[in-house]
Amino acid sequence: MQSTSRQALHADQATYRDLVIFEERLRGNMTRLQRRKRKYEALLTGIIILLVYFFYVVFLAPSKDFIIHLLNTTALLVAAGSLVFIYRSGIYSEKIVFAGEFIPHCNRALRSFNLQFNRRGESGVLSFYRRIPLEIQQGFDAYRRQYYARKRARQAKQKVT
Repeated sequence: MQSTSRQALHADQATYRDLVIFEERLRGNMTRLQRRKRKYEALLTGIIILLVYFFYVVFLAPSKDFIIHLLNTTALLVAAGSLVFIYRSGIYSEKIVFAGEFIPHCNRALRSFNLQFNRRGESGVLSFYRRIPLEIQQGFDAYRRQYYARKRARQAKQKVT
């Protein structure tokens, strides 16, 4: 019975390769979502700065020229409307909040496979729960190192040619 369960847990090179590719895909998705989150946060920051500026210009230091005051009021309404639109349309939750929930969401999905996706700095790494035998974990780590060494060698070779 013991040998049958060992054979079922045996992982070959194709399995390790698939896991490394899956890890790269998760890392790429995380990076793409973080980049998109930064863009939308910058947009929100810009809108809030414009909102504060036009609030100041319209209410605290209004222009004596009616046309300028009307333009400032219109710009204030456009900035406020843009901010409301971003929150009410779901852009905020879709583009900003979801990026922050990506790793916990992945880990909930990966839990049934005894895997987790850990963030390390700007990167992410796929790791196993302790229930997975140590030899499989070590085999995957060794394959991952070899895979990235081959990938770096290919990239260096392409740069030379």
